[in-house]
Amino acid sequence: MRNSSTFAFGCFALALFSLASRGQAPAPGLRLYCQNSSLVTQLVDVNGTAIHTWTSAYNPGLGLRMLSDGKLLRSARIVGGPAIGGLGGAVQRFALNGTLEWEFHYHNTLHWSHHDVEPLPNGNVLIIAWDNWTVAEATAFGRTASLITGTVVRTDHIIEVQPTGPTTGTIVWEWHVKDHLIQDANASAGNFGVVAQHPELVDINFPAIASQAADINHANGLYYDAQHDWIIISSHNQNEIWIIDHSTTTAQAAGHTGGQRGRGGDLLYRWGNPQAYDAGTAANQMLYGQHNPRRIPTGYPGAGNVTVFNNNYPGGSRAWEISLPMDSSGNFALVPGNAYGPAAPVWSYSAAGFTSANISGCQRLPNGNTMICSGAQGRIFEVTPAGTLAWNHQPGGTIFHAQYVDRALWSSSPTLTLSGGGVVDFNLLTGTNHANEMYIVLASTSGTSPGFSLGGSVLPLNMDDLMLFTLNSANSAMLVNTFGVLNAQGEAQASLVLPPLAGLPAALQLHFAAALFNASTITATSIAVPLTILP
Repeated sequence: MRNSSTFAFGCFALALFSLASRGQAPAPGLRLYCQNSSLVTQLVDVNGTAIHTWTSAYNPGLGLRMLSDGKLLRSARIVGGPAIGGLGGAVQRFALNGTLEWEFHYHNTLHWSHHDVEPLPNGNVLIIAWDNWTVAEATAFGRTASLITGTVVRTDHIIEVQPTGPTTGTIVWEWHVKDHLIQDANASAGNFGVVAQHPELVDINFPAIASQAADINHANGLYYDAQHDWIIISSHNQNEIWIIDHSTTTAQAAGHTGGQRGRGGDLLYRWGNPQAYDAGTAANQMLYGQHNPRRIPTGYPGAGNVTVFNNNYPGGSRAWEISLPMDSSGNFALVPGNAYGPAAPVWSYSAAGFTSANISGCQRLPNGNTMICSGAQGRIFEVTPAGTLAWNHQPGGTIFHAQYVDRALWSSSPTLTLSGGGVVDFNLLTGTNHANEMYIVLASTSGTSPGFSLGGSVLPLNMDDLMLFTLNSANSAMLVNTFGVLNAQGEAQASLVLPPLAGLPAALQLHFAAALFNASTITATSIAVPLTILP
C-alpha cells in the first residue's frame, strides 16, 4: 500500500469522474441479527458474510440494536423466569471490540424484563417488563375472576434506565399499563366505565383469554421516535400497536394529563384491532399477533409512516406500511365512536410460502426497499417497492428480528478536548463486497448538507479548508491511516491524533466521512460521523 498523500489525491480525483451504479437492489449497508438459540450476534454484509460478531454468556432475550457508535445493545435471557416466550431479565451493552461494558439485571418476583430494548439519544435505554399481580390485585383492577387462571396476572410496563456503572442503572422514567385501565364488567371494581368512550385506556378484560401464563398484553416490540418524543409499542395480545407520549414525567405518565400533548400516559393512538376498545367487530381486525413496528425515518421513502410485520394475517404473513392519521395540529385524528384509521395499509408484501406465526419484523431501507425478517423461517430478505426479491439470507434457526445498519464508519468518541489532546479512532466496516478497495477518510467543519457531489452520489461533507487538509495530509502524524486499502473483510481503522493545543475559543463541530474507490470508480460513501472539539 502506498502512503503518499499525493497518490491519495490523484486516485480520489480520478474516481470522481466515474461512479458505480448503486441501484435499489440490494441496499448497500449491513444487517444485524442473532439466532434465538445462539450466544453470537452477527453483522453480515450483502454477500451474507459475517464481518463482525459479539459473543455473550447468555442467549438473547430477543431484542438487539447496533448503536451509532458501533456498540451493541441486546436483551439477555436469564434462566429462572416464567415460562413465557420472549423472557429476558437483563440488558447488555458491548463495545465494538466485543468488550462487555454494561449489564443491567431487571428481574424478581414483582417484575421481569422481556422481549425488546430500545436506545435513546441521551444514552438511556427503554426496557419492556411485566408487572406481576396477585389474583386479588387483578380483580381489584377489574379483571373478571373467571378469566384468571393460575396465581399471577401480568400486564406490561416500560422503564427508562440511565446506566451508572458496569452493572448498575437508575430508573429515570417509567410507564405502566396498570395506570391506564378501564373495564365495564364489574361496577364495584376499580376502573369501571364505558370502554367505547375511552379509546385512550386499555380494557383489562380484553382479551378474555390471556395466553402464556396470564400475560394480558405480551408487548413484544418498542420503537422510539425522537422527532415527536413518542414510544411505539406492539401489544401482541390486543393485536394492536400503541403510541404513548415520552415527554411526560413519571408522575404524569401514571396519570391522564401532562406532557407535550396534555394526555399524560394515556394512549395517544392505537391501531390494528378496534374490538379492543369496542369500536368494531372481528371483521374490522387488521393485525394478528404483529411484531416490530417502526416509524420510517425522515429522508427515507414513506417517511413518517410505520412498518409492521403482520404475522398471522389470514392467508399468510404480511409486511405492511401504514400512514398515521394526523391532523394539521399534529394530533391523531379520531371521530368519536369510530375506530382509528387507516382503513388499509399503503403498502403490503406477501408471497407464496412466506409465513411466520411468531417473532419476525420488517424495516424500510434508505433506497426504498424493505428488509423483512421471517423469524420462524430463519430468513432475512429484502424486496423492492414492487415486491421483487433483491437480497436473501437464510441462516436457519429462528430469529426475533433483524436491523439494517446503514453506517459503515464509527468513531470511538463523540468528543475530544483540544487542550488535553487525544486520539479518536474511526472504524470502517464495509463488507466483503468492498474487499481490497481503497478508502479515504475526510472531514469538514462546514456541515454535511448539501455535501460534496461525486457523480451520482454525495459524500455528506461540505467542501472547505478542512476537507482539503484531510485530503492532502492523509496518513500524516495527525491523520493516521486515513488513506489505505481495506482488508478482505472490507475493514480498516484510521485515527485522528491531536497533541495538546490552546487557542480554541469555543467548541468546534467537525464531521468525518469515508469514500471507497478503486483506480477509477467511487464505489460507496459512508454517512457522516460527528466529532466535537472542545477547548
